[in-house]
Formats: sequence, C-alpha cells, structure tokens
Amino acid sequence: MLRNSKINGAQVPIIRRNPLDVEAPPKPNALLLEDNSFDRTEIKVQLEVMGFSVFDVSTAQEAKETFTIRDYSLVLIHLGHAPLESLEFCRQIRALSTVPILMITKREEVVDEQLALGAGADDYLTKPIDPRILSSRVTQQFRRGESQRAPRKTLLTWENLSLDVAEHLFKIGEKEILLTNSEYRFLHLLMEDPHRTFSKEQVLTVVASLREASSSVEPDVIDVVRSTGFRLARESHESNLAVS
Repeated sequence: MLRNSKINGAQVPIIRRNPLDVEAPPKPNALLLEDNSFDRTEIKVQLEVMGFSVFDVSTAQEAKETFTIRDYSLVLIHLGHAPLESLEFCRQIRALSTVPILMITKREEVVDEQLALGAGADDYLTKPIDPRILSSRVTQQFRRGESQRAPRKTLLTWENLSLDVAEHLFKIGEKEILLTNSEYRFLHLLMEDPHRTFSKEQVLTVVASLREASSSVEPDVIDVVRSTGFRLARESHESNLAVS
C-alpha cells in the first residue's frame, strides 16, 4: 500500500508492508510412527492443526531413516504390531537426543507404562486417545523440549575437518569432499560430539549399513575403537574420503 507524506514540502511515497507478506517462522517438525493407517491420519491431522509439520511412517525402520534427515521437536511412537522394534527405536533416539518422546499403545497390548518410560519415553498415552488429552500432552512435552533445546550448530568442526550442515558440505582443510548420504549421516553424528565414542548400535540409528557408511572413510578420519565403537581421529587429517 502506498501513501504520500510531505518532507520539506516534497511529496514522498510511504510504503506500508502488507502484514500478510511477513514470512512466518518455520513450523516445528514432529515424527509419527503409527502402523494403523486410520489412527495415523487422525493423529497427523490433529498435530498439523496444532502447527506441526508431521512426517508419518508405519514401521520402526522407516522411522529410523526419517529421524536422521531433519531436526525434530517431538516424536510419537505407537508400539503396534512390532513393539520390540518400536521400543528399540525409542532407546536409540534417547541415546542420541533429548527430543520429547510420546509413547502410544492400546489397552490390550501387553506393554506397561514402566517399560515404555524405561525405554526413554517422556510420556505414555493409551488408545483410544481423547483429542483434548493428546493436545495437552503434546503441548506440555513440546514446551518442555523447547525450553531445554540448545541452538543447533550449522557448522561443525574438528581439527581441520568441517561440516556445513545447511549445505551438506564436508571439507578437509580447504578441500571439498563429496559424500554419499550414508557417509554424511555418519560424519554428522560423530562431529556433533567429537570427543565421544559411539557404539555400533548408536551409529546404526542413523545409517542402514556400517559398511556402506564407512567403506570410503580413511582410518585417519575416523578411529575404530576395538570392542567399543567409532570416533573422530585424534590427529591431523591429511588423507581424505574417496570422492563418490
């Protein structure tokens, strides 16, 4: 919208920005693991109404792959027909992240609240779920998670290694190295906490195959700690990853 105003006697147009043109903040992401298609749609719609971008999957394997792709503010897991896999997925998330986790089950499913919370869930809901209860629990856990959330780094560094998370760009010194998706996820995990040694089980939460993720990674970039797991090498890296 344009309006005129006088400055020192001259007509000067004043541009007033349409409030609808203001860019909205990004929506928080929620990951929903639910094997029942009807319930999955119902929960997804409610979460979207609450303002979430929802990424829904039907198996624990899909959930594991989806979890590594983006940053989540909330995870909902229905134990469903594969409770052991769902509980293990919950444990794997908790080993790597503080994201709030809501566990969902049916009354007739033989999983109690203690087992769910012991796997790392923050709260427990039983079907059929009252929409008001779901909304209340989701809001509570989301707020708790956001209050504890540390700003996510976009540039990860370790000695002469750097990983630009926004651009998916990996460098050794000034040399850019092309990565496969598995290699990127593997290095991203290690570089988020370069002083830590990650177990095989923890690495498998972000990649489907250790061989695929590490096949072209030189020993001076990543150390294999016998009987323990993987960590970033502790000395300068003059070698590199094979370009793939």
